[in-house]
Amino acid sequence: MAASLLQVHDLKTWFDTEAGTLRAVDGVSFDLDRGETVAILGESGCGKSMTALSLLQLVPEPAGRIAGGRVLLEGRNLLALSEQQMRGVRGRRLAMIFQEPQTSLNPVLTVGAQIREVLPQGRALSAREARQRVTELLSAVGIADAGRRYHEYPHQLSGGMKQRVMIAMALAARPDILIADEPTTALDVTIQAQILDLLAALQRETGMAVLLITHDLGVVARMADRVLVMYAGQIVEQAGREDFFREPRHPYAMKLFQSLPGRGKRGEALAVIPGSVPVLTRRFRGCRFAERCDYAWDHCRDHVPRWIEGEGRGVACHLRDPAAPSPPRRPQAQAPAATGGETGAGAAPEPLLQVDGLQVHFPIQRGVLKRTVGHVKAVDGVSLAIGRGRTLALVGESGCGKTTVGKGILQLIRPTGGRVVYEGRELTTLSHRALRPLRRRFQIIFQDPYASLNPRMLVGGIIEEGMAALGVDGGTGGRWRRVERLLEQVGLAPEARLRYPHEFSGGQRQRISIARALAVEPRLLVCDEPTSALDVSVQAQILNLLKDLQQGLGLSYLFITHDLSVVEYLAHEIAVMYLGRIVERGGLAQILDTPRHPYTQALLSAVPLIEPAAGTGPARKVIRLEGDIPSPSHPPAGCHFHPRCPEAMDRCRVSYPGVTELSPGHRVSCHLYGGVSF
Repeated sequence: MAASLLQVHDLKTWFDTEAGTLRAVDGVSFDLDRGETVAILGESGCGKSMTALSLLQLVPEPAGRIAGGRVLLEGRNLLALSEQQMRGVRGRRLAMIFQEPQTSLNPVLTVGAQIREVLPQGRALSAREARQRVTELLSAVGIADAGRRYHEYPHQLSGGMKQRVMIAMALAARPDILIADEPTTALDVTIQAQILDLLAALQRETGMAVLLITHDLGVVARMADRVLVMYAGQIVEQAGREDFFREPRHPYAMKLFQSLPGRGKRGEALAVIPGSVPVLTRRFRGCRFAERCDYAWDHCRDHVPRWIEGEGRGVACHLRDPAAPSPPRRPQAQAPAATGGETGAGAAPEPLLQVDGLQVHFPIQRGVLKRTVGHVKAVDGVSLAIGRGRTLALVGESGCGKTTVGKGILQLIRPTGGRVVYEGRELTTLSHRALRPLRRRFQIIFQDPYASLNPRMLVGGIIEEGMAALGVDGGTGGRWRRVERLLEQVGLAPEARLRYPHEFSGGQRQRISIARALAVEPRLLVCDEPTSALDVSVQAQILNLLKDLQQGLGLSYLFITHDLSVVEYLAHEIAVMYLGRIVERGGLAQILDTPRHPYTQALLSAVPLIEPAAGTGPARKVIRLEGDIPSPSHPPAGCHFHPRCPEAMDRCRVSYPGVTELSPGHRVSCHLYGGVSF
C-alpha cells in the first residue's frame, strides 16, 4: 500500500513560559492522503492552529519549539529542513489560510501585490500575465470587480472579502496540501458555498489534500472524509465522516453535538461543557478531559487512557477500553435534535424599538474642494420593530448594510433620514449631550473583538470603563467584584481581569466584548455576529447566557448573524436584508419554512446542514448566486436583486417592488407576488 502524502508522527510543540513548559501539541499523529480532506475539531486552546503552524515550521520563537516527532511529506522529514529549504516548501507544497486575515495581510501593500508575491517563481510571468492570474484568483473566490480590487488595500475591504483574499493567496501556487484554519468563519453562507465548491473542484482537478480546521460541524459534514477530534494538545478521537456523525464515541465529541443550537432546542438550555480547556503547563495524571466529563470516575483521574483502534476508527477513552475497569455508566451518543418546538412569531408585545424609513447615506467627495458627487446608500429605507424581551435576527450577505443599521439605530452613525424611536423617545433629534444618559440602555457587541478591545488596557479596565463613564454602580462588592462576576458569566476565570486582550484567543476575546456590553445593564443589545468566532461549546454558553438574560431581565436583541442554526434557536422574528433594504421579514417559521423572496431561498439553500445518520448534507437543490452584491453607490435600476435573481422578469429591471403582506406579519418585496402593497 502506497504511503500517505503527509505523515505526522508523535508531533510535540512546546513553549517555555514563566509558569513552566506549555505543551500546546503533545504527541499528535495522523496521515493525510492525496485528494483527501481531514478535519480537526476542538475548542479554542486545544492546539489545532499550533498543529498547523508546526507542520510549516512557523512556531513563534524564541519561546516556542518543536520538541519532538516527525512530519513526513512524501517521505521527506520537514522538521529536519533548514529555514531556507522550508521556503521552497511553503506555498508550493504546503499552503495555509490563516484564521485572522486582519493580522495576516500587509496593510501597506495592495491586494494585487500581496497575491502576486505568492505566484510560482519557476516560470517568469510578465506584469500583464501576473495581473491576469491574480484577477482570475480574486474572481474565483467570489470577489466582484476583481480588476478594481487588485489596486485596493486591505483596509478598504470587508472582513469577509479579506478572508477571500487570504484564500486566493493560499491557492495561488496550487499547493499539494492546503491547511485551512477556519477558512469560512467570516463568510456569508452564499460565499461559503462558493468557497467550498471551489476547494472541492480544485481537489478533483489537482488531487490537492486539505487539512481543515473548523468549529462548524455543518462544514465538516459537507467537506471532510475523516474527522480528528483534538483536546488539550492531543487527538482523542479519529473516525470517517459517516461513522463520526452517526456515533461519536468520545464524551467530548458527544458533548460538542449536544451543544449545537437548533429550533428543536428553543425551549431548553443548550448542553455546555463545564469549565474550560485545562492549562497545558500542568502535568496530567489521568485523562485530560476527566474534570469536565459527565462519565468520569476515579480510574479516569488516575490513569492515562490508551488509544483504542477498531472498525476503522480510534478513540482514547477508558469507556471504550475493554481492559479498563467497568465504568459506573456507559454514555449514549446524542446526535443533533430534529427540528420542532417553538416556531411561531407569537403575539407581538409593545415595541421597545421602532425604526421607520431609516437611511444612512455616505457622501462621495472628490476634488480639492471635496464636492459631493454622489452617495453610498448603505441603508436606504429600513423599517423594523423589536418588542420587549424579543429577538429580531437580521440576516444577509456582507456589504448589505446590516452592521450600519445597528450603528444607525444606536446613533453611533447619524442617520441621513428616517426615525428611530426608543421607549417613545425619538433618538435622531437628540444632541450628543441628550443621548448620553440613554447610552447605558442600549449597547453593541462588535463583530471583530480584536479591533474593538483596547490593546493597552487590562481586561478588567476595559469592562469597568463603561460603568465608570455612565455612572453605573457595581453593587455589592463594588465595580471590580461585578467585573469578576461578569467574567464568570461569560465563561472566563475572574483572574482574566488582570490580563491583556492579546493574551486570549479569538473566542475568548469575544466573550470579553460581551461582558463589556453587559456591564452597564442595557435593555437593548445590538449583537453583530457575536458567536461567529466561537466554538460550538463556547457558543452554547453565550447563547444560554443571552437567553437567560432575556428571560430574566427582559432584554431585547437585534441579532446580526449569518448562522441560521443560531437564528433558529434564539430569534422570534427574522428580517432579510439586501443592498440597504429589507426584502422579506416575518416570524421564525414563516421565513425558515416558507421563504418567498428568491434571495431568502438562496440563503437558506446554501446553509450546510448535518445529517446525523449519514454525516452528509441532505439531497436538496442549492441555489448558486452569481457574482457579488452590487455597489451601494451605484445600485441597479429596478429591483436591486435582479442581476443575480434566477426568477428575474422584465418589470424587475424597471421598478423596485412594493411591500406585499402574504400573511399576518409576513411581508416580502418582490414582483413575483401580488396583493396589497404598503
